[in-house]
Amino acid sequence: MGVAALESTLAGTDGGAYRLDELAAGPARVVLLFAHSECPTARLALERLGPLGPALEASGVRLVWVLQEPLETAARLARRHRLEGLVLAERPPYETARALDVHAVPTTIALERDGTVSASVVGWSADALNELLPVRVPDDAPRWKPGCEARPAYDAYRPARGQDDFDELEDMFERGWTDGLPVVPPTADRVAAMLGAFDPDRSLGAVPPGLGEATLERVAACAVLAGCKPAYFPVVVAAVEAMLEPAFNLHGQAVTTSPPGQIVIVNGPVRDALELSSGMGALGPGRRANLTIGRAVRLVVQLTGRGEPGALDRATLGQPGKLSFCFAENEEASPWEPLSVERGFPAGASTVTLVAGDAPLSVSDHRSKTPRELAATIGWAAAVTWSPFWWPLDATSLFVLGQEHVRLFAEAGWSKANVRDAIFEEVRRPARELRHGETTALVQSADPETMIAKWDDPGRIVIVVAGGDAGRFSAVCGPSLGMGAEVITREVRWST
Repeated sequence: MGVAALESTLAGTDGGAYRLDELAAGPARVVLLFAHSECPTARLALERLGPLGPALEASGVRLVWVLQEPLETAARLARRHRLEGLVLAERPPYETARALDVHAVPTTIALERDGTVSASVVGWSADALNELLPVRVPDDAPRWKPGCEARPAYDAYRPARGQDDFDELEDMFERGWTDGLPVVPPTADRVAAMLGAFDPDRSLGAVPPGLGEATLERVAACAVLAGCKPAYFPVVVAAVEAMLEPAFNLHGQAVTTSPPGQIVIVNGPVRDALELSSGMGALGPGRRANLTIGRAVRLVVQLTGRGEPGALDRATLGQPGKLSFCFAENEEASPWEPLSVERGFPAGASTVTLVAGDAPLSVSDHRSKTPRELAATIGWAAAVTWSPFWWPLDATSLFVLGQEHVRLFAEAGWSKANVRDAIFEEVRRPARELRHGETTALVQSADPETMIAKWDDPGRIVIVVAGGDAGRFSAVCGPSLGMGAEVITREVRWST
């Protein structure tokens, strides 16, 4: 057989196109290894010989993997088995395999510059491979295993291969580009559509804890993975900007053993434009904008910031809010100023507010008749957050008040500040009742009858309105102490 028999072009997983006759004519001696994924012995060869590429290269041998698979599948196999060297994908009609008389995999072939085969090993034989290669195969490898039919014969006995041979969703899992749920593959076209007119190279800064660079292109890739529509991207960008403010202390939240997530609260006209849920079921599930925006923010932490559970993320238990926690304030149902206005933005501005918090604790009160009774019920529910005997808290608690509860406050003429002050004043206990388990130095040093408040300042209590118009329910998201995490609000730069 001569060089002319090896003139077919094969695609490389590096994006190049290669002819074996040209490779054989190069300065290094070429060794080909034919394999496919459905042969256990071929997978053994990939696993054991894959890391030997650099050592072979140093010995003057170029190891070329010829995988009888679609290009995408070949790339997956290369990643999975850490194949060092050039990886080529051969598709039907397998002209190269036929030219070299490859009937079984794995087959290892030493190819000379004139296209002739100087040596070959069919199947797995450690002794024969040690004779063919200048580098020894691993000593713990099996001494011998028979191979399997190569694709030209194998394919004759199986149904025609279809478009689903390469599973994009499984590929994303293998890459580690998920939060444990299926994701949308971030193709170049999808990322470009997500970016729109945004500059892909613009950086929002380093993302703790791993300090990967949050270019808008990477943020857009996370938004695609999360399932966002391109229209959501300005909100995602504003949320990431807020999250990366030093005062928010994302690093502390991302590496602690406690379970804080990043809660995203949206205000202003952008809520309606993007159909963010602020009413019934606002805290989930069911609304794409809420879930995917919150998820995109979390994927930025996990993928760009390397805040992966069990790695840099050391949360003992975690919580669902570390997957996604985003909702809109129900401004239309609120008798009070929106959170955005309370935080200094003009009425009508679209904003995102980031709060570091725990999972929501639902609070039921269907019987209180006065605003002070109701404030006490909601406040005392929050008394158990973080730890039932750790008083006072020096971090933010987020109260999400339902419409029926809000109407009771409003009908009594109470402002948001009145509700906040009543919660702060009502939730107090004598120091002697708090001297159990995890408690504070203040409690230990106080007179036993001194009344201790659950929070060290009323400003730690943040109140928003959300939820449906029926049901006397509210919720509180407790804090994570020791973070020094301030509440951060940023304007969303968007247009209709």
